[in-house]
Amino acid sequence: MSVWKAMLGCCALAGCVSGVGASAWADEAPATATSQPAIQRLFPESWPISIRGWVDGGYTFNGSSPTSHFNGPYNAVDRDRPQLNQLYLIVEKTLRGTSGIDIGGRVDAMYGYDYFLTQSNGFERDQSGRPKWNHEQHGLALPQMYAEAGNQTFSVKGGHFYTIIGYEGVPAPSNFFYSKSYSYQFGGPFTHWGGLATWNISPQWMVQGGIVNGWDSLDGQSSKPAYVMKAKYTSNEKFVTASFAVITGEEPSAIPTRYEQRTRYSAIVALNPTKDLEYVFHHFYAYQEDGKLGGGIARWYGIDQYLYYRLHEQVKAGLRFEWFRDEAGTRVGGSPDRGNPNLAPFAGSFYSLTAGVNYYPHPNLTIRPEVRYDWLVGSRSPFNDGNNSNQVLAAINAYVQF
Repeated sequence: MSVWKAMLGCCALAGCVSGVGASAWADEAPATATSQPAIQRLFPESWPISIRGWVDGGYTFNGSSPTSHFNGPYNAVDRDRPQLNQLYLIVEKTLRGTSGIDIGGRVDAMYGYDYFLTQSNGFERDQSGRPKWNHEQHGLALPQMYAEAGNQTFSVKGGHFYTIIGYEGVPAPSNFFYSKSYSYQFGGPFTHWGGLATWNISPQWMVQGGIVNGWDSLDGQSSKPAYVMKAKYTSNEKFVTASFAVITGEEPSAIPTRYEQRTRYSAIVALNPTKDLEYVFHHFYAYQEDGKLGGGIARWYGIDQYLYYRLHEQVKAGLRFEWFRDEAGTRVGGSPDRGNPNLAPFAGSFYSLTAGVNYYPHPNLTIRPEVRYDWLVGSRSPFNDGNNSNQVLAAINAYVQF
């Protein structure tokens, strides 16, 4: 495919420009508001290959006590049952130095309830979306498998990797809250197959660009690739961090067998006025041509806001308020593969307010209790198995890193 040919060209380019710049390079995960003391790793960090991971699980109480035990039209943390969300293992060789060419790579394996988020058509799923080896509740996924060439200034990766679009991420340590925002669940892709170049131009500026097989797909049926781009700025004192990312390409439309243009952008601004206080503003917008069942453009967009404050060395508090507008009811809906009865369409505006705490009794352990209130301004009732337009959830979660 044209995607893989383009990846070879990107790898050749890495060898030409790998000596430019002088800033540190890091595999940028989705932005996170948590910071912890040094984690005590199970495997020696002196090894040339890093082996690490975590175990993540929790329980959600639903005040409506739905008969189905599903927490509305979610696809993450979607049941009022104890869940093993992530048994996660990473094997990685990072790139070293700011000049010359090094070779690295990474493989992520995840077992648990969250496997559902990281499946790819043509890999864990067939083209119809049916799982190849996983079951309804728990399964195994390989969300990242890539090789990398370059250095900490400029590098190119090729294979399977997490998206650079959005704020929240799949890995548990990348998120302050246990529950997920609507923009994370329904607004964009989770992973890509293809190639991605990263250039740390200076300590303040970083740019990324890549060619991929679209949204969550190894075997994309469209012959045309998708394109991802991102620019990020960090001020000298890290008072302001801002980024803008976009993905565009052809994706499945509401008309069977037809692929049409889908574009999404994500703009994030984070402010750190003090060492203990952080505010994050995330705006996103997306559209799909022929995304409506009757034809026409489907649009979804919204705003997420986060406020974090460190109360103590071992305690951090957080608030999240979000608005997700699903104009045509084409995005938000529970998965029938899991037996969720809260199926789309839910045209309208979803809102949620979440309050939570991160408690770090040990560098390896994070405990995350939270309370969440959701409501929909629309024509249907998405909660309590179609009986309520709002709901209250209370959850307790913990993850242990090793």
